[in-house]
Amino acid sequence: MSETLKLPYYTIKAEELADWVDGQPELWWIVDGDPVLTSHVDFPCPGEELSAELRRVRKPLRMFDPRNDSTAHGEAVPLEQLNDMADTDNNSRARTYLLCWDGDDIQWLLSEYSDAANESS
Repeated sequence: MSETLKLPYYTIKAEELADWVDGQPELWWIVDGDPVLTSHVDFPCPGEELSAELRRVRKPLRMFDPRNDSTAHGEAVPLEQLNDMADTDNNSRARTYLLCWDGDDIQWLLSEYSDAANESS
């Protein structure tokens, strides 16, 4: 098992993550590193495209918690904590999440890409 998978993590149903993405219709999203989603969606994409694919896949996910004080060990993620769990230590301060499909060792990133929404308006 890789070091990354030893990080504290929560579980989230794909449908719950899709609902959360749908709650932010102004945002576009990027997925980096997941062969499942990237084989069906062109990224960056609007949230409705990402959420539709998450619902199609319907597999539970592990969402790794980057916070130093986290004690998570696979329990369901409280959706109200998703903003707090985002890693924003990047140039654009975009919310970024490290995930993997439950039972899979391939970790991938989900990041907001609000610049695309601005470019399309």
